[in-house]
Amino acid sequence: MNLLLIILSSFLYAAAFPKLNFWWLSFIALVPFFAVLDKERSAIKQAGFGVLWGVGMSIGMGYWVFPTVFHHYEVPFVKSLVFFVLCLLLPIGLIYGAFALIYRFLWQDHFFFYTLVIPAIWTLQEYVKECVSFLIPWGGISSALVPFSAFVQMADIIGAYGIVFMVVMVNALCFRFIKGRRRGKGVVTTRLRFRVHEYLPLFLCFLLIAVPSLYGIYRVKTIDGWIRQKALTDKPVTVTLVQGNYSTKERWSGMGFYQRTMSYLDMSQSDENGQRVIVWPETTLNSSKEINDAFFSKLMQAIGEESLLISGGLKTDTGTNDVYNCVYFISGKGRLTRYDKHFLLPYAETSPLIDLLDTYYTAPGEFKEGRTPVSVDTPEGLAGASVCMEILYPDFIRRSVRDGATYLVNVSNDSWFGDSPMPYIHLNEAKLRAIENRRYLLRASNSGISAIISPTGQTMAWSRLFTKERVDGKFIRMGGKSVYTRFGNLILYGAVLTLMAALIQVIARKN
Repeated sequence: MNLLLIILSSFLYAAAFPKLNFWWLSFIALVPFFAVLDKERSAIKQAGFGVLWGVGMSIGMGYWVFPTVFHHYEVPFVKSLVFFVLCLLLPIGLIYGAFALIYRFLWQDHFFFYTLVIPAIWTLQEYVKECVSFLIPWGGISSALVPFSAFVQMADIIGAYGIVFMVVMVNALCFRFIKGRRRGKGVVTTRLRFRVHEYLPLFLCFLLIAVPSLYGIYRVKTIDGWIRQKALTDKPVTVTLVQGNYSTKERWSGMGFYQRTMSYLDMSQSDENGQRVIVWPETTLNSSKEINDAFFSKLMQAIGEESLLISGGLKTDTGTNDVYNCVYFISGKGRLTRYDKHFLLPYAETSPLIDLLDTYYTAPGEFKEGRTPVSVDTPEGLAGASVCMEILYPDFIRRSVRDGATYLVNVSNDSWFGDSPMPYIHLNEAKLRAIENRRYLLRASNSGISAIISPTGQTMAWSRLFTKERVDGKFIRMGGKSVYTRFGNLILYGAVLTLMAALIQVIARKN
């Protein structure tokens, strides 16, 4: 029975995310998992169930990793399977196994534990994914809830981790209610105090969903009003996102760099005059032999004096031969700046533990970690730049806005995800970053989904997956800083204090 509940919980959790997109399951998906941990008395079995839950969730959401490594990177079958198990299933399984053990150690049958301690443990172990070099901070339940737009607007105060904390609290309170009903089964009473205590968890669940939603409705209306007002004094900037949809072999075969660049330029052309921002995807300018001062001069002439081209590319240090995955900011007026990627993709761009992925065509086997400023000075104001999965790191994006960025840019290549949930999850994470910091976000992806995202997380214009197309729209450079931008992940400090209080209670109880 316990095994079935674990399988059910991990399935419900994965089903809350795209592409099934049953986001409402986020509020109940963990209830069966908590029921197993609460009932099981063996520490070994509890840890085992935690590992199984993590493995089940990883398979449900990350099944695409194995075929990607096998087909995209052309790694042999056995080696691909080893990579899938050692680099995805095992680490994630161990994280949730640790969650189960901490749950057991701090367990107390009272309201404080279910209301605050469980969400605190869960939120901190989600944050661990952001801190460990060989992990990626994906799978946070906050990204599943992006379609529930009113609810996630609270992220401008508490951030994505705060959303996770609240949702896990709802799950824990739902389980507490079910547990209380089972305990009181067969007990007949008319005492008002008993009835209030029995239904208090459900009432709190209602408040945890209703209050943020009401705030979100108010906040969206307020921000949309600000944007309309600002558009009267600060002319919106025209933007073009170009989605080339080139296959990995086409991009890294070492052939056709000039033709691809011309194709991007042709797709970027516009009959409109005036200020314009053009965004090309990750590693579009990826030939070190071709990229030089003369090449950039030609690009500057081609885009026009009033345009700013933002393109993903490579930069090779002539002295050390270090290769950087970067973003070029190319002004038609002759100005060139660059951002180098800070967070490298484990095993593909860097090898934190073991090198399981072979070199792919002319793609560099390893990149150098960037040290450039997180906000880039451009003719269109300070821009917060990020490359691909850097958008999954909330505090990193927050720092660029705290340092003055008036809009955000993310260049990406999601083609290797295939038609899996990940491109949609990636887009949802970008929407959360826009909401947290109340900035427009311009996202250009090689194969989609490219989108212009508003400060309320709405997609103003977007592309389809695996199509060659461009996305046109406008954005406004935003000022001001949200509570989250100013103060960061305060919820994590609260979670630490909660666990310290729980630990003191456990020690006091044993003494």
